[in-house]
Amino acid sequence: MSNEYEEFIKYIFYEHIQKRLTNVRELARFRHEREFESQIARLIRASLAARFIKDYAESDEDIAHSFTPAMLKETVREVRYGVEINNSFVADTGIADIVQDYFGEIVDGMSIDYFPNEDLNVLQQSGSVDAHREIVAMIYLLKARKEQVILDGRQHRFGQELKETAARLKRIEDSISEQPARPNQPPNREQPVKRAIFKGIGQIAQGALMSIVDVTAAAGLWSAPLPPETTSIGAVVSIAGGIGTILMGVGELRGE
Repeated sequence: MSNEYEEFIKYIFYEHIQKRLTNVRELARFRHEREFESQIARLIRASLAARFIKDYAESDEDIAHSFTPAMLKETVREVRYGVEINNSFVADTGIADIVQDYFGEIVDGMSIDYFPNEDLNVLQQSGSVDAHREIVAMIYLLKARKEQVILDGRQHRFGQELKETAARLKRIEDSISEQPARPNQPPNREQPVKRAIFKGIGQIAQGALMSIVDVTAAAGLWSAPLPPETTSIGAVVSIAGGIGTILMGVGELRGE
């Protein structure tokens, strides 16, 4: 691990992000009874569902045959709620745009060693067979696709893009009919939710989980005390990883 990189990440945290954590704490207090913790649990369930749908269904037809519209709609809705809460913590506070300003440099030095155990735990809870391997793969993809993420960011600020992600999920949610098929009626072959879409939705859920967990940990909103490195270096790296994963998920949705 590079000491220069660590000092640089601390600079980002202490000079730019720490002052905005007061707003995160205020937003969390505004959400009665620690709503963000409840939403994390709901987002974990939605992530599990998205993984299952993607892995179980082998075709778009399998989606229509095997899953009810209500389940599909609820999965997308819960991911959207999670994105909206994450947006209140990192987009509305300006943290996402700070991450954008230093995104390339953060990703360049990113390694699994900087990600807090809390990220591994939440990924395991959300269905990851090997959370360590999954984060390593995420880092590899972020480094490989970094330039595209930065290029896209020149047109839209990260904060704006995260808000558009919630709107995009709402459009997918609204496209799913809640009307069940009548008896002996074949499933709708024009099912609007394709199997491939759930790869993107799963990535968005994973990124939102990591970002929410780490920004709230950095803000001191968890009951258990955490090491300073977790709430400074780990927070910056993980929030950047989470936002980058959301944006890669959005890319998957655009591809469909």
